[in-house]
Amino acid sequence: MGNLIRQYWIPALISTELPLVDGPPLRVRLLGENLIAFRSTSGQVGLVSQSCPHRGASLFFGRNQEDGLRCAYHGWKFDREGRCVDMPNESPECSFKDKIRLRSYACQERNGVIWAYLGPRQDPPPLPAFEWNLQPDNVPFFWRNYRACNWVQALEGDVDSSHINHLHATLDSEDYSTVPGRQVPGFTYRQLPLVHHKPAPKIEVEDTECGVIYGACRNLDGERDYWRVHPFLLPFHTMVGGGVEENEVSFNGKAWVPMDDEHTLVFEWHYRPDKLWSQEERDELMRVRNPWGFLPVTTEPGGAWMPKANAGNDYFLDHELQRIKLTLGIISNPLQDAAMQESMGAIYDRTQEHLGPADAMIIRVRRRLMQAARDLQTDGKVPPGVDKPALYTVRPVGAILAPGDDWIAATQERRQAIGTVPS
Repeated sequence: MGNLIRQYWIPALISTELPLVDGPPLRVRLLGENLIAFRSTSGQVGLVSQSCPHRGASLFFGRNQEDGLRCAYHGWKFDREGRCVDMPNESPECSFKDKIRLRSYACQERNGVIWAYLGPRQDPPPLPAFEWNLQPDNVPFFWRNYRACNWVQALEGDVDSSHINHLHATLDSEDYSTVPGRQVPGFTYRQLPLVHHKPAPKIEVEDTECGVIYGACRNLDGERDYWRVHPFLLPFHTMVGGGVEENEVSFNGKAWVPMDDEHTLVFEWHYRPDKLWSQEERDELMRVRNPWGFLPVTTEPGGAWMPKANAGNDYFLDHELQRIKLTLGIISNPLQDAAMQESMGAIYDRTQEHLGPADAMIIRVRRRLMQAARDLQTDGKVPPGVDKPALYTVRPVGAILAPGDDWIAATQERRQAIGTVPS
């Protein structure tokens, strides 16, 4: 599966994680590799192997200067392409440096995101044309969301509409700073409207050229069906939201980026095509998504994004709140999801599962991933979407339809995002 993911661009970093030219290097872990990211003197980003090819010292301790990263041990210096451009512990006449290459990966920075390509092509494919990735005057709200489990195990929670009825059970807006023992000053817990949660949905799924789309249908009153229509896009992208009104266009998505087989650093974005997010709104989104905040920043990979509410403290589970409100007793949707997904263990034994009709989207996504991986391995077939960036210019939507209406046809126009795909 790792070879499949390497065919695609990976959203490796948020631009603000490397704010300074010639600033401190940053530890990154992607697909089981320990890497170092740095913003060079030119402002461009380099992503290279952690270990100096001389004696293996970590380039995290290196000096980022004059468009290169210099190892602190013997002074070997490497540019963004991994070329050794200086070897001060050898004589000036020595040509040894011309034979040394540090593993490096191509990076592109667009609209607040640093993308990395870890694949085999000398000339990488185009970036996926997500709508939010095509609007330079409208940078979305970004953050990272950590999961101590396998990326597919975590991703499946985002394509599982039936769990909303139970895990994210509806609550009235309430100031949780008044809950004894669980004070979160200034935090107001907002959940989705009741219509999103009852009754249990009927799930229908269809393959797309670049993934799978599902419709989750809940009948409202015998005469109207409420549909949530959301895509999965290879290799690890999901989207939710969209609203049911033409003027209600606000949605979010995630890239479930594997650090390795057992750790995932989720890239989450929130986008509104017609209205920028104010700083106050961004702060409020962050409070809602992660009300307890993060642990003190460390220099380890993902060390700025480790939540205070985690398995070690049971995500601040409040049994009294659970009893009174008939909810999980954990505040915020992402933390509720994390508790369930991580409680399965780092990699759950799928042979112990018993999947039913409500799990149709999970089943189809797994098949789509495995088929793409097999086609690449056995036939060398280019995976879907790699060379077709426009396939990512889509939106999730909600819709109110009459029973029996074709949900795919009825939502087709609204699911098409806006934006000009770069040539």
